[in-house]
Amino acid sequence: MSRVGPMVLAGLLLPAIVSAQGIELSGLITVAHGDHRVDAGLGVERATGLLVGGVVRLERRGIALDLSGVTGHLTAVQGSGGIDRDVSQLGALAQFAPLPWLVLESGVTFRSFGTVVARQRWTLVRAGAEARVPLSGETFWALGHAHLLPMVSVNGLPNAATSFDAGTGLAYRRGRFVFDLTYTLERCDFPSQGSTRRSEQLGTIALRGGVELRLH
Repeated sequence: MSRVGPMVLAGLLLPAIVSAQGIELSGLITVAHGDHRVDAGLGVERATGLLVGGVVRLERRGIALDLSGVTGHLTAVQGSGGIDRDVSQLGALAQFAPLPWLVLESGVTFRSFGTVVARQRWTLVRAGAEARVPLSGETFWALGHAHLLPMVSVNGLPNAATSFDAGTGLAYRRGRFVFDLTYTLERCDFPSQGSTRRSEQLGTIALRGGVELRLH
C-alpha cells in the first residue's frame, strides 16, 4: 500500500466535511511513552522512549477524520539484547458514531523503525470501535477501544498472521479544551519460519491535550 494512503483518504473526506456548516476542528499535541518488544526466538528485545507528535481532527454530526503523526527515539533496555531505534509514524483514522457512546473506526498507519542496521517499514490497516462511558456529564468520561488489524505488511517479513490493538483511558473537556490519557497495546504475530515464530508488540501511554474550535 502506498504511503500516500492518508492523503488519498483525506482528499476523499475533507471536501464533504469542510463544505458543511458547524465543523468542529481540534488540534491536539501528543506526548507518549513507547515500549517496543520483539521476540524473534532468541528472547525478548525491548526498547523504550519518548514519542511526541500531534493530531488534527475534523468532525461534524458524528463523522470525523483524524490525521496524526508521532516521532521519537527508543533506547534499548539494558540486558534485553536489543538496539536503539528511531520511530516515526503517520496515520489516518475515519470515525462514525451511530450511538452517543459508540464510535466505529477504520484507518491506516504507516510506521518506520530505523536502526544502525536497517530501516523497517510497516503498513497497518485497522478496523474496530471505541466505547465512551460518561462519568460526569459531558466533562469527564472513560474510553475503551479495540481494533483488528486485517493487514500488517512489513518489509523483509511475511504479512502478520494475527494482529490487534486494544486500549483504555480517561478523557476530560473543559470549555474548548480537551485532554485524554490512554494506554494502548498493539500486538502482531507472524507466521512461523522454520522453527522460529516472531511476535512484536508496541505499548504506549499517551497524554494528549489541545483546543477545539467550531468553524462556520
